[in-house]
Amino acid sequence: MNINIVILIIVLGLWLLYKLFSSGRKDDYNRNTSSYNRNADNYDKGEEKKKNHRKFIFSFLQREKNKTEVKAKRQGFLTRIFSTPLPFDDAAITWCANFLIVEKKTLIEILKDTSDHYTHFKLGKRSGGYRTISAPNKTLLNIQRVIYKRILLSVNLNPASMGFRQNISVAHNAKAHLGNKQILKVDIVDFFGSIKKQRIIETFGKIGYPSNISEVLAELCTLEGKLPQGAATSPTLSNIVAHEMDVKLVSIAQKNNLTYTRYADDLTFSGENIFFELIFSEINNIVREGKFIIQRKKTRFLTEKRRKIVTGISVSSGKKLMIPKAKKREIRKNVHYILTKGLAEHQRFIGSTDPSYMKRLMGYLNFWLMVEPDNEYVKKSITALKKI
Repeated sequence: MNINIVILIIVLGLWLLYKLFSSGRKDDYNRNTSSYNRNADNYDKGEEKKKNHRKFIFSFLQREKNKTEVKAKRQGFLTRIFSTPLPFDDAAITWCANFLIVEKKTLIEILKDTSDHYTHFKLGKRSGGYRTISAPNKTLLNIQRVIYKRILLSVNLNPASMGFRQNISVAHNAKAHLGNKQILKVDIVDFFGSIKKQRIIETFGKIGYPSNISEVLAELCTLEGKLPQGAATSPTLSNIVAHEMDVKLVSIAQKNNLTYTRYADDLTFSGENIFFELIFSEINNIVREGKFIIQRKKTRFLTEKRRKIVTGISVSSGKKLMIPKAKKREIRKNVHYILTKGLAEHQRFIGSTDPSYMKRLMGYLNFWLMVEPDNEYVKKSITALKKI
């Protein structure tokens, strides 16, 4: 008999045996999520609530572990040989799928390689150069939004942390330093990228999640082992991770009669008399303890006679917030040429092919109006440009 026919018969026989022993198997995965705790108020809102939540999770995980062991015994020989298991606990994946309201198979597909679910593009920085933005696809973005709303949103942050918070803007950050004679500005190198996956796992653990669930959640919030710029969870996670650093920096500020705020990677200290060398040394030590690095070339010590800009807003007057004069001149010039020459001719003249040029200009005008709400020029300019 031909050897190929013999091999075919053997393979067919093995396949029939596999189907025979695996037939009748039922899927123990339960999509009913009515019993799961989805109330974000239970996170980081008291030890008793956290204890009860942990008890519920551990009970669920134990049940799922038992189910997984039964499934493993029922699995066919060939399946066990050729399947590639994920480096995550199956019970934790099941719990996360239910909690995040996503099909388990969809979650598994994402966990196989999260990098396949991002697109990347470069965005120009105000100071020059570019930053890489990693944007998750729709499915992963929705998952991250659920993590944000159901877990991260309820975590208490330090009041000094001004960035990425509801109803708080760069204007609030700048206003905190209005009227102070001296300002010290410090910038952190690669703020998001400095926060590694292990710290995110530890963060979810501190919120109250067991390690196996924390590992799954951290995988969904990181890219290539760190926080990506563009993920819906990165801003709030960065604030939570930096909480301990903020507490120490607030203490340093209070000890020296200074005001401290942080807007993402921008640290600002202000007061009547800043002893630069001493204060900077203490700040640098605390930042390094927080596993971050100060970008020394961006450090600015602004004394009384120097122009003071905090997160893009001038506080030099000491009485009210204003847009910097150079920015005002640039915006006025662009508005004038658009209204007199037309948008297309203006873009051709300045060599711009940006399809969102008008949208960006309107954004600058609205920002100006937010900082200076009584400015009549800005109001008239916005009304005129809307007619084009």
